[in-house]
Amino acid sequence: MIAAKLTLGTKAIALTVASATILTGSLVAASAWAGPQASKKQTSKKPPLKTGTAPAAAASPQLTLGKKVYADNGCGACHAISGKGGAAGPDLTTTGADPKHTPQWFAVQIATPKAHTPSSTMPEFPKIKGAELAALSAYLVSLKGATASPAAAVAKPDPAAVAKIEKFGGSVRELAQNDPHLEVDYHMQGASVTDTALVPLATMKSVVQLNLGKTSVTDAGLVHIKGLTNLAELHLEGTKITDRGLVNLAGLKNLTYLNLYGDDITDAGLEHLKGLTNLKNLYVWQTKVTQAGVDKLKTSIPKLDVVMGYDVPAAPAKK
Repeated sequence: MIAAKLTLGTKAIALTVASATILTGSLVAASAWAGPQASKKQTSKKPPLKTGTAPAAAASPQLTLGKKVYADNGCGACHAISGKGGAAGPDLTTTGADPKHTPQWFAVQIATPKAHTPSSTMPEFPKIKGAELAALSAYLVSLKGATASPAAAVAKPDPAAVAKIEKFGGSVRELAQNDPHLEVDYHMQGASVTDTALVPLATMKSVVQLNLGKTSVTDAGLVHIKGLTNLAELHLEGTKITDRGLVNLAGLKNLTYLNLYGDDITDAGLEHLKGLTNLKNLYVWQTKVTQAGVDKLKTSIPKLDVVMGYDVPAAPAKK
């Protein structure tokens, strides 16, 4: 233990260390054996974290593995961490700061998300298990950094544009109370929805889910959604689009789900989708797409799951 007594005199300061006292003409510094450690402690201050950034996770082998599992399974396509990633799912920058988000909670959420939220659209990941599941859960728990709230980061939609969408029979809803990203739904209006109804969408950059299923939308209408770069889920089943319309989707890099069921689409149209590397689910049932076209697309997007339809199993041969 260091005891110090400071005495002001004629250019003299007296310091008492333990039982020893040393005097000098200007400044006397004394230290015990612990002195070098104390000095090191005073000069090794960590720089403060920058505002709005998440603290880096400790580089333990488990957290390193967890980060790799997160990347390998495309989690960043739907979730953002410190401003990087998709917007279809909740921002994970501070997810570990929630007391209920324990490793056990994340393990359930990853394997069976509907166990926590029955209406969840998050896919199950049963293939993530064992050490990888534990590592991913630990990595998510480690995410406790500060971030701007979604309300601050996402611009409010133009009320005039919202009014026009509702006039055409569509609905505009925020994804959640604490997430102002938007879901726009026209599918309940059917054939009465034409390309004109899509014009107000061009300015609504916060739309992440758009349902145009079973409407009369054509190739020309899709030009109005080509700038919705946050779009993650798009329903175009039962519309009048063709291969030519799909060129307008080429810039939607955050798209993870695309439904083209029953549309006049061929293998040529799939060429416009090969740059959508975050795409996870594609539905081409009752289209003109062939297995060869699907196989070619999957060379660009290896983890893509393509649903081409349901094959009725052959009846067993009668004996």
